[in-house]
Amino acid sequence: MADKSHSVSTAGPSDREDLGGTSVSVSARRTTVVAVLIVGTTVFAVAGAAVLSDAGASSPEIESSVINEDSPSHRVFFENQRGQTLWVYDVWVADTGPERYQGLSGTESLPADTGLLFVYDQEAADRAIVMREMHYPIDVVFIDGSGTVTTVRSATPEPGVPDDELTHYPGRARWILEVPHGTAERHAIVSGTSVRITGPAYAFDSQREIPPERDSI
Repeated sequence: MADKSHSVSTAGPSDREDLGGTSVSVSARRTTVVAVLIVGTTVFAVAGAAVLSDAGASSPEIESSVINEDSPSHRVFFENQRGQTLWVYDVWVADTGPERYQGLSGTESLPADTGLLFVYDQEAADRAIVMREMHYPIDVVFIDGSGTVTTVRSATPEPGVPDDELTHYPGRARWILEVPHGTAERHAIVSGTSVRITGPAYAFDSQREIPPERDSI
């Protein structure tokens, strides 16, 4: 958009200079300079956008979602104390730093009976998730290293809230599972519920981690 304060007036008889016998319009020179500046600015702007795009490509904020057209690769079974299956979720896996940072951010929905499983190398008491760029509520299930649910959180979107002011939903966990909102309560998934995971990369059966009982002497 042209800046009216820098418009060039129409050339008149006094707008010409004699350079080596050639009559050159001062107005024409000004127009040429302005055109060069405009072209230069445009080239700089395009280059700057490309640089910013490349810089952003390595930033976790714009990683492509792990929720994509590929089918979920793993299944998470929740079982009660009697070993009865309460519910099963087909899940995608986020097992790298960028994938865990991205999580479900930017997605529009989470299909029924599916979820996103965050995988960590070890259990920690201070795991937490935030609803960065989330458009829908979810249930967050924290699972410890023995395959037991430690806590369940209900998390809601916080549109417009700066990253450093987002609510933290904490829990002790080796795995964190995000599932559709309200389903944890509906399927009686609570603290103490046992978890079994199957899949090509990660598999865990909490029953196998229980040492066998010794015979009484």
